[in-house]
Amino acid sequence: MVYLRSRYHNYACDVLFSLSCQLKSAHLLLELEEISQPRPHKLRHFGSSMQRNGNQPVVWLLLGPKNGDNAQLRSLAHLLAWPSVEKQLYFNRLATVPNIVLGASLHSVRRGQDALRPPWPDLILTAGRRSVPAARWVQKISGGRTKLVHLGRPWGPLGWFDLVVTTPQYCLPLRDNVIHNTLPISRLPPQQLQDASTIWSARFSVLPKPRIALLVGGSSRPYVLDAQTGAALGRTANAFARRHGGSLLITAGSRCAPASFAALKKAINCPAYIHNLQEPGQENPYHAYLALADMFIVSCDSISMIAEACLMQKPVYVYAVPEHPGLRMRIAQRLRAFSQEKQTVSARLTDSLYSFLVEYGLMTSTRNQQIFLDILEEKGLITMFNQDNTLEQRNPSAVSCSHQEIKGTIARIQILFNQKQ
Repeated sequence: MVYLRSRYHNYACDVLFSLSCQLKSAHLLLELEEISQPRPHKLRHFGSSMQRNGNQPVVWLLLGPKNGDNAQLRSLAHLLAWPSVEKQLYFNRLATVPNIVLGASLHSVRRGQDALRPPWPDLILTAGRRSVPAARWVQKISGGRTKLVHLGRPWGPLGWFDLVVTTPQYCLPLRDNVIHNTLPISRLPPQQLQDASTIWSARFSVLPKPRIALLVGGSSRPYVLDAQTGAALGRTANAFARRHGGSLLITAGSRCAPASFAALKKAINCPAYIHNLQEPGQENPYHAYLALADMFIVSCDSISMIAEACLMQKPVYVYAVPEHPGLRMRIAQRLRAFSQEKQTVSARLTDSLYSFLVEYGLMTSTRNQQIFLDILEEKGLITMFNQDNTLEQRNPSAVSCSHQEIKGTIARIQILFNQKQ
């Protein structure tokens, strides 16, 4: 019992030390920012809510720097089918300050705040960390009439949002305003896939089947896709394609470092079409890869690529990228692991501490991709990849799963406005 108390005490000390470091850094940045530039202009009046189109609420999408987050917001807005307006925001160095310190403010917005003017929307959709303070600022200025729906990890107290739509890797607690889905919100327009297929099918016709799309994300905490990992992924995918007499369709996201992608390309000697997103002037064949590939290999760091590959109803293999978790993530993992041990008093206390820190936004770097991958594997949607994998002929149920989850998510958002399906 003494040992368990000691472990619990050590975990609590680690958490408090990590949080104190964050808050000290955050306050220093805020002071520096206030000295170097004036505060953003604040509107003193509440304004009025945006005029509805009939009985339909009006939606703002607060877009940030990440394409994956923006794509999810656009997908959800399209599926809601309510009048929507995109607001592209650009951020300064204060965007690294924890949202619980920034509060409801525009301190971290460098450009785009002029677009945040009345009449105010009925609903704001956000994803990622950076846009949350701006969304809360609009809600405050609107007199609380604007509702907030956030996708993914909340980066703040759960009570800030009317609804949080999350997936398993973020390990959020069960709450009335949290929806737990298997896959992120994703929509692949059939016409866009068909057009891409028509344009690219002739170019890929010389490549032997099976055509294997290799979709590479890039470094994303805690995953580090460096040159060594890129070369290893290239060698493994190349051996797999050669073993089965096929070819590779290769692309990488903007997070993939040039050195990593170069190392991957150097390892490829099988028939392949290689698209480098970082080379200007190249046409992007990503949707053609989704439409025309016979199967997929996806690096485990990219949730959006994994989800989109699963929706194509073809075999999906996921490549494990090495993890290098930081201090806060290690603390979260230790707390979570200890809380799941046998139900001792210390384990229950640790579980309560972990839930408290997550619910009140004091612990946000808790993504555990392995939980997400394990659930997909249990559902038969993916297989973890190595060069000895056999070719699989499956028709996974990702589309049915995604459809039901999206239908449920839309219904929950409609309830916020007393809208009926």
